[in-house]
Amino acid sequence: MKLFKTLAILAIVLLAAGVASADLKVVKMTHKDGFSMMGQTQPPEDTEQITWIGEDRLHMDQGATATIIRLDLNKLFVINHNDQSYNVLDLPVTLDDFMPPGMAEQMKMMMTFEVTVTPVDETKVIGEWEAKRFDMKMTSKMMTMDAVIWSVDHPDLDMDAFYSMYEHMASMQPGMAAAAKEMRKINGLVIEQQSEMKMPMMGDISVKTSEKTTSITKIDAPEGTYDPPAEYTEKPFDLMASMQR
Repeated sequence: MKLFKTLAILAIVLLAAGVASADLKVVKMTHKDGFSMMGQTQPPEDTEQITWIGEDRLHMDQGATATIIRLDLNKLFVINHNDQSYNVLDLPVTLDDFMPPGMAEQMKMMMTFEVTVTPVDETKVIGEWEAKRFDMKMTSKMMTMDAVIWSVDHPDLDMDAFYSMYEHMASMQPGMAAAAKEMRKINGLVIEQQSEMKMPMMGDISVKTSEKTTSITKIDAPEGTYDPPAEYTEKPFDLMASMQR
């Protein structure tokens, strides 16, 4: 589901953006329970996400696809490893420009989310951190999602860099503008999240997902990390193909 991938990307960006003058390598594990929808069964899925963050750039790899943000170039790259291709988009991204006439309004009606983030007076120790709890609720005409988010304070967090990265990532998912604004309430780094998404229109489907950061390492990124692979071919951006991936 595209929404799961988008939320995972957003959580990674919130976790790692903004540490100046050093690259961060962030490793995160995501587990999604299996579910059935429209006669098809999706098995449980475990995914490792590796994200590199520089001062004004980010590379997030999640298996078959990757996303690169280059604030210095005002570019966003969508990488497709399966066919060794990539797309180049100018920042800020406006998805309406890539939709057929009339589709943008229909998409907004179905996919625009109302998002509420609420701080909770609760803490717990996760690894070496004492984390604070935030509850998030997202609703649209298609689905509702409730999430418990755990974050920690970080003295090196550059909030301006974070918000810029986060909002550009959110722009790649229709209807996520509200989430980008509301998530500013989480003034810290997300290290753990549990969520449940329900889709009543699809037969009251419920899907649970858990995410946990396993390591954060300060290390120089390998050469070429923040560029599309040289052997890949540039192709025009196809929004519908991107959403299916």
